[in-house]
Amino acid sequence: MMPDRQDLSAGRSNGNEKSHSLLKEDVTDFIEQARHENSIPAMAAVVMDSERLLIADIQGERVVGSNDAATLDDYFHIGSCTKSILAVIAGRLIEQGRLNWRTRFFDLFPELQAAARDDYLAITLEELLLCRAGIAPFTAGEDYSRLDASTTESRHAFIAYLVRQEPAAKRTKRGFKHLYSNASYAMAAAMVERVTDLTWEELILQTLSKDLQLPVIFGWPNNHHRNQPWGHAEIDGTLKALSPDHEYRLPEIIAPAGDLSLKPLDYANYVQLHLRGLRGEDNYLAAETYRTIHYRQRGFSLGVANAASWGERYSMFDGSAGTFYCATMVFPDSNLAFVIMTNSGTAQAVKGITWVSKKIIKKYFNLWWMFWM
Repeated sequence: MMPDRQDLSAGRSNGNEKSHSLLKEDVTDFIEQARHENSIPAMAAVVMDSERLLIADIQGERVVGSNDAATLDDYFHIGSCTKSILAVIAGRLIEQGRLNWRTRFFDLFPELQAAARDDYLAITLEELLLCRAGIAPFTAGEDYSRLDASTTESRHAFIAYLVRQEPAAKRTKRGFKHLYSNASYAMAAAMVERVTDLTWEELILQTLSKDLQLPVIFGWPNNHHRNQPWGHAEIDGTLKALSPDHEYRLPEIIAPAGDLSLKPLDYANYVQLHLRGLRGEDNYLAAETYRTIHYRQRGFSLGVANAASWGERYSMFDGSAGTFYCATMVFPDSNLAFVIMTNSGTAQAVKGITWVSKKIIKKYFNLWWMFWM
């Protein structure tokens, strides 16, 4: 089932929606202030309920100093929000009876078992997605410096290397402690590849582009077309745009952990599927599968974080590879979700995104008394 294409001016209240005073001009003001105070080239924000995309706006430029205006039809890198998509793909296969959350990795990769450490022999798909498999993080550049060329030739070779290493997380009676790991998601992706006989890239195209009709590109947007948004990072104290031929790339071996780009409205449609599912609607996945993905484990679940504040439970999936940032919040009890996307991954950009998120929450929930937000 594909998400309905959204008309931002259409739709009627069903009588059960939370009354709120958040307006498009509020979101525009939040974006403009955050951009100018935090040197963010472009920022997009989309606010939705389970039926409609309520507000969408984008301000700024594709490349800092270019005066080339960014649009809602541009692609933005979503970083580790990609992890939630892998969980959706796995959930779909589980519903089809082709996989189980507790399927053991070495049941699908017996050829790697003989050389693997005993610590890993019982790890499951669920533990890999929860980052509770003891696998090394590979979240920083130095993690890759100890790899030789043969290890980075393919994800299979990389995984063979991973399962020979000492666990990176401590083990308790209940299993490994949580340790956020991109490499863990490379192993989870290998499991869905093995049961489908499709590559991760083919599975992404089948799920997003074909099934959900949400166009997606791999890697940075400006690798797809030079006129797409460029990512920005702070280099030697100055905000720099990374050109299409810049050497910085995410290693292909961990691409399933965070190397996709989508348009803001398309990404919002994807998030809206989660909101609908968490509110009890069966759509691309059964409602129960969405609940499993979001709330299987407190704190960090299956590619999605969760928490509770102000009497509200909510989910979050954020992503950044250092040059873009994508933030997502889903409040199923109040029928609200929003996404914020930028073409900068600096600490200042994160500060701006956090500020806009708080402003949207404060205005939507009428938290006027929270003067610190």
